[in-house]
This record gives sequence, structure tokens and C-alpha cells, in this order.
Amino acid sequence: MENRRPLNSNTDKPFNRNRFQKRPTESSFGERKYPPRDDRFRPKNEGGQQRSEGRFQPREGSNQTTGDKFQPREGRFQGRDDNRFQNRDNKFQKRPFDPKKRFPSKGKPPEPDWKKDVRPKVFSEMQVTDGKLRGKFLTSSSSPKIKLTTRKLREIMFRMISRRIRGKRFLDICAGSGAVGIDAISRGALLGTFVERSAKMCSFIRKNMETMEIKVGHGELFELEAIPFLKQMAKRKRQWDVVFVDPPYDTNYDEILEYFKRGVCVKPRGILIIEHHAEMFFPEKLGVMKRWRVVVEGESALSFYERV
Repeated sequence: MENRRPLNSNTDKPFNRNRFQKRPTESSFGERKYPPRDDRFRPKNEGGQQRSEGRFQPREGSNQTTGDKFQPREGRFQGRDDNRFQNRDNKFQKRPFDPKKRFPSKGKPPEPDWKKDVRPKVFSEMQVTDGKLRGKFLTSSSSPKIKLTTRKLREIMFRMISRRIRGKRFLDICAGSGAVGIDAISRGALLGTFVERSAKMCSFIRKNMETMEIKVGHGELFELEAIPFLKQMAKRKRQWDVVFVDPPYDTNYDEILEYFKRGVCVKPRGILIIEHHAEMFFPEKLGVMKRWRVVVEGESALSFYERV
């Protein structure tokens, strides 16, 4: 027990309780070692002596001693527009409260001018539904024997294939007045091909193409029946990206479908659309074609196939 080291083992000196107390310094009594803080930062004259007037003094030539307001130095605002200082106070004046301008009216906010659609709305069955030719009227026969694809059915069809028709080739078999093919050209199709056996309806297609200002390179017309046309295209091996077929409902679809089973006129990954009566049904697979959608609208229906 006698050889045990003291508690302050870091030093050999005995523990001193008074070492944490504040020791008196020379500056606490007697003369000060350093000048006061105000004297240290007081500006000096040219001779090195400190000024006795104070820390801040007005500049020479100023009117502060006389009690006048501070005047800017000469040449400070020369060549500048001083009107901005005169109109500065008008900016902060209180304006009368107008609730009509600050709060919008109840309901849907007004649409900006650049979003307003100035093109005419579609009201007739014989109008282009959308695209660059939207709202333009088409001419057709008034005979009740002529079956026309309704406007609503065209809108549904093009809404489903809108991304796959831009810059592509469109074939309209049994075109009638050419409304479906012209609608495809209006929506961005590169080429529209029309196939119609009636000479009278072909004259309506030519007239509609002239009215819509469709050039020769963007539209072509074949005055043939569907089966002879498919035979010629099978020999020439010509194909389209989208093929639309709309024969009369009382025709035999089997003869036309035999060509499409072999992939005639349809490119690989191309689309075949058949308009038929709502009570008719086609098989899910037609040779190289596979069905992926059926849409029914009233008495008409659309069957969508894709070439595998």
C-alpha cells in the first residue's frame, strides 16, 4: 500500500487543487499592457498620430455639418436617365382590389388562344375525321346500295393503328368513295392505294383526290375487282403495311381470305383489317395471319390480323 503511486499518475508532483483557479494578471491591476480597443482602431493622421475627433468624420466639402441632406458627388449620375428615380415611388402605390382579376371564375379555366382548335368540327359522315385534311367534305353516291364505313368506325380503327400508319403504305380494297384511304393519307400515310370495280365510284375517288389536293405520288387508283387485283399483286410480289378490306356483306369472303392466308399484299408484321357484319366470325388464325382484336360497333365489326 505504501508503494502505490498517487492519483495524478501523469506527473510526480502532488495534486494541486488551486491550479484551475484564475490567476491574477498584470492587466488586472496596475498599468495596462495594451492600449484600449478604441485606441487601436482609431484612424491616424499623416504624422502617425491618432485622431482625437472620433472614429468617423464627414468628408470634406459635404453639407452634413450644416444640417442639409446629403448631396451626391458631382458627375455621379451624369449621362443617366433620372426619370427612373421619379417613377420609383409609383411602383409601390396601393392598387384598388379587383376580385375578378385576382380570382378565376368558377368552373373550368379558359383555354389559351394557342390551344384553341379553329378547324371545323366533324358533323357529317362524309368528312375527314382527323389529320391535315380534317373537316373537309367528300363526295359520294346517294344510292342506298352503297355501303359506307361510318365515321365512328373509322375513328375507332385509326385510333388503334395511329402509330403504325405514319409514313407507311395503306391499301384500301373495295374502296367505294375512298373515305378510308383518304383519311389514312390525312393522318400521315405515305401512299394510299384504292381498289374499286365500279367506274362510277372511281370517278368519285378521283374527284375527292383532286379536292384534297393529293398528288399522284401519294395516291393511286386501280379499277379492278378484288380477286383479279390480288392475283396481279401476288405475281408482282407487291406488299403494303396496312390492308383494309370492306366488301359487301353478301359476298363470299372465303375467296378473298385464301389469298391473305398466304400473306398476299401484307408485309411481315403488317396489319390486315376486315370489315364485316357483327354476326359474322372469322377463325383466330388464317394461315400466316393471327387475329389480335375484334371491335363491334352497331351492325358492323372490325377484325384485326397481323402477319406473323
